[in-house]
Amino acid sequence: MKSLPPTAKSGYTLVEIMIAMAIMVSVLAMSMGFLMESTLINFRSSAKNEINRELRNVINNMAIEAKQANLFLMYASAADADRHDRGDRLRPNESGDALLLVFNGPHVPSADVIRDPRPITRMIMYYRDSNTVEDGVAWGPVMRWERDFSSSPVTVIDEDENSPPRDLEALIPAIGTLRNESRQVVAFSEGLVNGRLFFNYQNRTVMINGRIRHGNEAKWITDTYNFSISPRG
Repeated sequence: MKSLPPTAKSGYTLVEIMIAMAIMVSVLAMSMGFLMESTLINFRSSAKNEINRELRNVINNMAIEAKQANLFLMYASAADADRHDRGDRLRPNESGDALLLVFNGPHVPSADVIRDPRPITRMIMYYRDSNTVEDGVAWGPVMRWERDFSSSPVTVIDEDENSPPRDLEALIPAIGTLRNESRQVVAFSEGLVNGRLFFNYQNRTVMINGRIRHGNEAKWITDTYNFSISPRG
């Protein structure tokens, strides 16, 4: 009896191997593309949420504080040289990067009614601290500074009748102390009013117009904001 030849062992041809590898590469490329797109969507969503959170906080807080304030003053910036005295206060229809809200207590009768204004109980300053310039655009955080005088209200008139009136600006600390006592309310902002953040509309209304951003140098997510506040006077 003749013996049967051994059964040939099956295997993959070179063509089959190449086809399988091409399929694997295609699947891997599709997976990587989906992963990158999902990561980008999450990145954009996170940055947008952060932008919206900052905008809600700063708009709500500034609107509430403005309604309680008796006076607002604006300066070109928070630098010492730009808000040294009353001569540095911006006039109507001028723009700047520093906004000061002043709160007064009730008038205390005295013999010198003309020279004795209502005492100051609180001061709040919002200012854009521009410290980064990219492509000619100044970006910087928006800071908030507050000083409470309610326990011991102050006036800006010296008690000595022979001395000149003391400007309100004397109550604002030097820029180094101001920064140390401030907290950040917006991480990065650009001013859109002639490169500034605030606009003095006829000494009655403050218009705030800027562009805010979040992300990193590889991909910035930006959004603009525009709103107005009016101290009660």
